[in-house]
Amino acid sequence: MSAYADRLETLARQAADRCTGCGTCFDVCPTAREIGLDASAAKTRVAELSALTRAGSDAPESLQAWLNACDGSARCSAACPEGINVRQWISIAKLKATQAVRAAPENAAAAANRFRHMAQSVRLLASMQLPSETLHRILAPAEKRKADVLFYTGCNVLRTPHIVLNVMDILEALDLDFDVVGGTAHCCGVYQFLEADLPTYERIGHRTFQRFGQSGAARVLTWCPTCTKNFGELEQDVEPPSFDLGHVSEFLAANLDALKARFKPDQPRRRVVIHEHLGIGATLESMRALLSAVPNLELLDLPQDSSFSYACGGQAAKYKEREAAIHRALVEGAVAAGADTIVTMYHSCHRALAGAEAVYPVKVVNFTDVIAEALGRGGHPDFYGLYKKGGAMDEAVAAARRFLQDNGVKVDEASIQSLTAEIFAETGLAGSPDAFRAAFTALARES
Repeated sequence: MSAYADRLETLARQAADRCTGCGTCFDVCPTAREIGLDASAAKTRVAELSALTRAGSDAPESLQAWLNACDGSARCSAACPEGINVRQWISIAKLKATQAVRAAPENAAAAANRFRHMAQSVRLLASMQLPSETLHRILAPAEKRKADVLFYTGCNVLRTPHIVLNVMDILEALDLDFDVVGGTAHCCGVYQFLEADLPTYERIGHRTFQRFGQSGAARVLTWCPTCTKNFGELEQDVEPPSFDLGHVSEFLAANLDALKARFKPDQPRRRVVIHEHLGIGATLESMRALLSAVPNLELLDLPQDSSFSYACGGQAAKYKEREAAIHRALVEGAVAAGADTIVTMYHSCHRALAGAEAVYPVKVVNFTDVIAEALGRGGHPDFYGLYKKGGAMDEAVAAARRFLQDNGVKVDEASIQSLTAEIFAETGLAGSPDAFRAAFTALARES
């Protein structure tokens, strides 16, 4: 066992030692109810979790079902009367349970397949939407950076890179000494950990975290909620780093006075609903504070199913019907409340909801779009949103043609068919895929 794996074991055992077996974490778990686990067996499930943690043996079928159901909502951690980070504990227990029943080569193959698919998609979508200079800047090695602040994008936000450009604009407006780093070369290792391929996780996610420290940055600002969760619970709690770690929204909220002094007063009038998620620190509270400070913006309260998962997609993608119902209820509720704008928190949520404009009379933007615009910046085209809405693809194709050439990337018809299926198969709201498929297939034939 590696030193890192031993520290994970210690974290899990400490949780088991503190646990009183009350079963509250199971009682409040949204996915335990979603898959119909016996609510009266809460104390039994928690006892099985403690036994697995201490013995490292196979998980009983009933416990395995609970571990597999987890969508990372963190309702368990919020409810624990002992203050245990139950989400962290379950993540480690699930890894142990998988290692007990599946051979290491199978774990590695499963992780590699998931990572490869993600990396190919991110590379293509980023190359279609970003100039080479910006992409190279993001992908440059973290340990070679010299800035006081590192803005860490993660991987998947590069599918919707206008969000990254917005954050860079906002940080520049604050006159910060910052640099931006991300992409698959700096992955948080989520797939490796979920598939219990711990040796590869250490070479990817654990190594990425170490590279942040080697840069000498005093602060690392995360974007991706999964990266934030993983690095907070699987790295920062294992061994405190030399830098401060936190989500960019919390950092911006802490600097709200400086932002407000730079906001332009002549902002468009908006009636806004935030698509809410709990489970990642104070991100929701931070975004509420930021948006409430924007001139001429009215923030509407709308009852939402905000505690089901910490973000759209990811682990929550196992529950497509539930996610689809959440999305429909949000948009229909926003329209009924008189909102003209839905603001997304994270990139996966933005991908899910950006196509709502094709179906409902409402605009969908990310919170960074609003803040950057209030600063007199932003305005970066949301090409992914154009894809999802359907309709005319002229602007998106023209940009893709230019960026693909700039990045030295060619697309073929097979990759466009795969990308079309991926974009429009995600849970969420969208127009027809026909416009995207036809326009980009034509582009592929050009090359």
